[in-house]
Amino acid sequence: MKKLLMLTAATTTLLLAGCSRDYTPAAGATGEDIFKGACLECHEAIEGKDNVYYELANDKKNAEFFAKKISSGSLMMPKFPNITGDNLKAVSQYALEHSASK
Repeated sequence: MKKLLMLTAATTTLLLAGCSRDYTPAAGATGEDIFKGACLECHEAIEGKDNVYYELANDKKNAEFFAKKISSGSLMMPKFPNITGDNLKAVSQYALEHSASK
């Protein structure tokens, strides 16, 4: 039982270590710069839809949705604690502008 608890704790620690990214936008970075630096590693354009990275339900297609995802992360997406303020607004707006409705 102790081995199982230790294994579970170790696995959880490894998973949580990947839940945050150290990416920090450069001074003067645009939303596109930030997206390319922080997001393109995991998010590609949808096949056949040049520069469209997301298909979202209408209730999620807003800049606030992206800002919350970027700041808080989710099950499969790490949080980006160093993207804040105007940088967060810029990358959220960029992601929104490159989204399609489902």
